[in-house]
Amino acid sequence: MIVIRALGPVDVSVDGAAAPAKLLWKKNLALLIYLARSPKRVRAREHLVGLLWGEKPEEKARHSLNEALRVLRLCAGNDDFESDTAQVRIAPGTVDLDTDALETLAAAGDYARAAALINGDFLEGFSVRGASEFDNWLAAERQHWCRRSVDVLVHRAEQLLAAGDVAAAHDTVRRARELDWRPETAVRTALRTLALAGDRAGALALYDEFVARLKRELGAAPDAETSALAERVRLERSWRLP
Repeated sequence: MIVIRALGPVDVSVDGAAAPAKLLWKKNLALLIYLARSPKRVRAREHLVGLLWGEKPEEKARHSLNEALRVLRLCAGNDDFESDTAQVRIAPGTVDLDTDALETLAAAGDYARAAALINGDFLEGFSVRGASEFDNWLAAERQHWCRRSVDVLVHRAEQLLAAGDVAAAHDTVRRARELDWRPETAVRTALRTLALAGDRAGALALYDEFVARLKRELGAAPDAETSALAERVRLERSWRLP
């Protein structure tokens, strides 16, 4: 089995060992991950050619796809990557992708294990030269998984707060805000963790910094719920867990 950790700097293993160097070549790896993220893990050959080799003449582009598929088969097994003249498909059980695990765990409410999968942006630092269509897909995937990761981390922080572990909740929501400073659910959870830790000054400084950045970069103001929580922090000197 090929195990891919994509929620952060990409990490790939094959049957428990480090992935062969050829599998980690940029376009081979891009093809593998794109197929693994595709509906039913199947794509048309023409689509894949345009995605990763659109800058090449048609014959050379098709040859490049065939060579990439040859590498994938060598690494995973001939039966794991099924192809014909029209389509390429990954057989079930061939690839274990952490984004799939995150969705399964989050749906079950297991935010502790889901949060443990998050180590940064989707394919952090990864890029492919000469593949603008892939770059567009990657940008959209990063936005999607950033939103999902922030949501998971905020839910986990709220679970930790409910359990009385304010310090762990603070560390968890900080991870969410490092991924994206904009979501106000994360801002509100951060305000609560700081207030409950007795750091009202830190909470208010965080809020003021958020307001200034929101206005400067987006020309916007915080929503009413966030503003009301900040006002509570200003007025209430003593905060405690329910």
